Amino acid sequence: MTLEDTQVMRIHEGQAETLKPEQFQQVIAHTLETSAYPLRDCAILQIGYRCGLRAMEIAKLNLSDLMDDKGKIREQVTLRKKTTKGHRGGTAYFNHPALLDALNAYLVLKRSTKAMQYQNVFISRKATPFSPSSMSRLVSTLYSNAGYERATNHSGRRSLASNLNKQNVSVYNVSKILRHSSITTTVNHYLSVDKDTLAELVKSVDNM
Repeated sequence: MTLEDTQVMRIHEGQAETLKPEQFQQVIAHTLETSAYPLRDCAILQIGYRCGLRAMEIAKLNLSDLMDDKGKIREQVTLRKKTTKGHRGGTAYFNHPALLDALNAYLVLKRSTKAMQYQNVFISRKATPFSPSSMSRLVSTLYSNAGYERATNHSGRRSLASNLNKQNVSVYNVSKILRHSSITTTVNHYLSVDKDTLAELVKSVDNM
């Protein structure tokens, strides 16, 4: 089931805003220019957008989760059950080039600071690990500062789902990537159809 044959997909008012790739690039550019911690914040944004991790999962991500024994970022990161929603665990895919560039740049900086004393990948401005709520607030602020006031940490997950579906990735596989327990959750809450897409679908119908 793809975008064309999923007529049940709909836009839900009040949900976190989804961002197209060019919009996300604007957020990254703005963050690099204005953030007090640009490398850290861009890496956090990339994880949410490219991997679909929740705020809690990003906050509790450890170096041992992220990196192998040789210090290389794992392409498939196993999320510990206690760090995920419903304690279900799962696998996140850390193989997008932009994500790897951002993470490696941040980790070079992290290794040169006292932040390396913490197992948590990301450390707050207070030099302590993030809580899930403080991570969520940070991401919402980064999006808002870039002009996307309706975007939150969940925008990364919803944007990932939308972008995958527009590339004709099946809803089943999108659900697996997002680690949903039910495909219904993916369809009803994560896959929305924008007006441009609807217009193209109508235009493509053969005249009878």
